[in-house]
Amino acid sequence: MMICPPPKTCPTERSKGVLTIGELVEELRGENAKDICVIKVPLSMKYVDFLVIVSGSSTRHLKSMAQYIIRLHKDRKGAKDKFVTVEGEDCEDWMAIDLGNIALHLMLPETRENYELEKLWTLGSEYDDQTRAISFLDFPFTLSDQFGVLKTEE
Repeated sequence: MMICPPPKTCPTERSKGVLTIGELVEELRGENAKDICVIKVPLSMKYVDFLVIVSGSSTRHLKSMAQYIIRLHKDRKGAKDKFVTVEGEDCEDWMAIDLGNIALHLMLPETRENYELEKLWTLGSEYDDQTRAISFLDFPFTLSDQFGVLKTEE
């Protein structure tokens, strides 16, 4: 499993979100998240600033971490800040939380290994043998074509 260290140039001030990347990583460590991976998303994508992927030891652990981060966001949220969006609340192996400036994925280790989001977001689908093996009808575009993942201009 690839472990990505947080970028060296993490903002310390809250820019577009309630939590900075440093604050989120510290809170996740406090909640015993495993294999924390932080990926800086290129500005050209206009999606989020960071993608964070973590593993939990069980479904209960995933839900507990999610509830804690959502509560923390709610407690710190200002009147003009957006509410979080949660996908996969009923899932047992993967939850995604949109924190505004950060997309947080909480996954069981087996699910994380299966989907390999780190590889897709850092290399792009054209360099991933498993993704390239999917037929054109099932996956008619590369992620870098669709989302500009590999673009370096900012």
